[in-house]
Amino acid sequence: MAPLVAFSDREEETAAGFVLNKLYTLECFAKRNNLRHGRHTEVSNMQKGYPPDKRGHVNSACQKMKNRLVLVFRSTGEDHICALNEDDAVAEGLELCNRYRKGVGLPPLNRFFMEDRSPPQEKPPATSRESDKERRSREYRERTKKMMDDLGLSSQS
Repeated sequence: MAPLVAFSDREEETAAGFVLNKLYTLECFAKRNNLRHGRHTEVSNMQKGYPPDKRGHVNSACQKMKNRLVLVFRSTGEDHICALNEDDAVAEGLELCNRYRKGVGLPPLNRFFMEDRSPPQEKPPATSRESDKERRSREYRERTKKMMDDLGLSSQS
């Protein structure tokens, strides 16, 4: 999938990831052309928590993502922002957000905007249960081995 938004430099891309991370974790979402939207926040709030000397990149990143990954609209005299909740925008936005999160040492977000904290599994857990016959055979082998060990007759194999 080709990137939807082209950023001028790495710093602006990092700022975009910061903004999307903030919107996703605050659960600020909307759909295009929908008069009723979910949570939103002021664009001026997006700069909070970002290094002061790099805050200019946040505004330019918001403008470049406008109508592609985020929705910026005017409400109560202020510009407000929320993330677009559409499949193509979410796919590109999560990729950008997770690059930012990886850069700052946070676990990635999944498609449901939750942190993936579970360690990757080497092999899937066993799904079959031990039958009664298998259980009895295992117990018999364990008893026999214990008895042989107690008598000092353990096998060398």
